Amino acid sequence: MVDLRAIAQRYGGKVSGNECLIPTPGHSPRDRGTAIRVAPGAPDGLLVTCFNGGQADALTVKDMLREDGFLPPRDGRARPITSAERRALRDAQLARVKEREAAQQTAAMVARGIWNNGRQADATHPYLVRKGFGAFSIRQTGGMLLVPMIDADFTLWNLQRIRGDGTKLFLPSGRTKGLFWPHAAHQADGKPSDGPLVIGEGYSTMAAIHAATGLGVIAAMTARNLEAVAVTMRRMFPGRAIVIAADDDSHLKDNLGMNEAQKAARAIGAPVATPRAHSAPGEPGADFGDIPPQAIAPRLAAAIRGE
Repeated sequence: MVDLRAIAQRYGGKVSGNECLIPTPGHSPRDRGTAIRVAPGAPDGLLVTCFNGGQADALTVKDMLREDGFLPPRDGRARPITSAERRALRDAQLARVKEREAAQQTAAMVARGIWNNGRQADATHPYLVRKGFGAFSIRQTGGMLLVPMIDADFTLWNLQRIRGDGTKLFLPSGRTKGLFWPHAAHQADGKPSDGPLVIGEGYSTMAAIHAATGLGVIAAMTARNLEAVAVTMRRMFPGRAIVIAADDDSHLKDNLGMNEAQKAARAIGAPVATPRAHSAPGEPGADFGDIPPQAIAPRLAAAIRGE
């Protein structure tokens, strides 16, 4: 019998009901994008689902479990999946999807309750003071700033809560994929605002861009969400100029921020703006909130010109 608690402890995850939630390989240690569920009848007796990845990621997780002794090593002999195993996999996957959707609906109800009871964010909140911009389209409850996360129908599904020390938390079990925080993307009459629309990762990065330029901005909240949000924005604004503002994660081996920004840009035919003209592996990471405000508009303009 697989020990889900031992798996959670080994990979920095948690046990939730009859499954274990752990970070998907290559993601943040705080990520809980992979679900491991005991599923009798499935290959290895486990169902692995990567909600921020695909089948290749799930197989990588199984290999990781083998390497760390949670599953027996492969015997070297390949065999086809039996019809019974296929049914077990399908049933377990459908059950997991239904449970996840129900949990997301519950989290959405909680989010709406917190948001509706929130007050206008205080411009003297320590996080806003440290960042140097105002409270754009956010609220506050106690010491927590509330950043709304909506879908293309403007339905609120989740909140990012920001503490005074900068700690950021999504609601547990809440939806994140495809959600975004918008500001000034539309005018009061519902028409698109003037100028290009800028899409980037976090609230603070995009708030810094808006404060410096007045442009409409969209925060995808995570790097791996950029492409989905960019595609949504292209559908919403088919003829509008869109710029992807990349986080330059040059401190990471694979520069996740830049790679995901480029993927999003290719998906919609948009330019990528970077916070600095040149970067090299090993340099500290940077986003548009890390550069002087007067340098933001020129960097965006250079991207639009193709420089």
